[in-house]
Amino acid sequence: MKRDYRNLVISGQKEISRLERFVEEICDFYNINNEYFGNILLATTEAAGILIAINEAAGQGHLSISFDRNPKGLMFKIKMVDEEGKEAGNEDILDREIRKHKLSRDIFIIKALTDEITISVNAKSIMLVFYVSSMNYEKSLKRITELKEYWSKKDILIHRK
Repeated sequence: MKRDYRNLVISGQKEISRLERFVEEICDFYNINNEYFGNILLATTEAAGILIAINEAAGQGHLSISFDRNPKGLMFKIKMVDEEGKEAGNEDILDREIRKHKLSRDIFIIKALTDEITISVNAKSIMLVFYVSSMNYEKSLKRITELKEYWSKKDILIHRK
């Protein structure tokens, strides 16, 4: 399988529409259905919103969103970077906020929408993984069921004649 890697850098909440377009283009490319696309879009924008809110208060850099397609599925890594593209910040603000339960609702939403979520040890990045192989499995099961129904109806019609 050929590896697909893409990257986007946005400067804050005012550019969140660029992130939405980035996710939409990826989902279009991989023919992700609308229901799963909604999960991916909401989870990535929520994760980005968390990091933006925390780091805008601290006056830190840009948000880097990297996409990687691998055998596991679709992976989005969201992290704050400085002007040169290096990981920004020394504090573990995100970790403290999660412990205070200020972000528990947002993290719960993201966990419910993703198949895997990893918050880095230093709480400077969030990685979201969406398994897409199960979608194709579900589609194939649906098609098999429809074909079986079709052929069973055809057999009934043939026997009636």
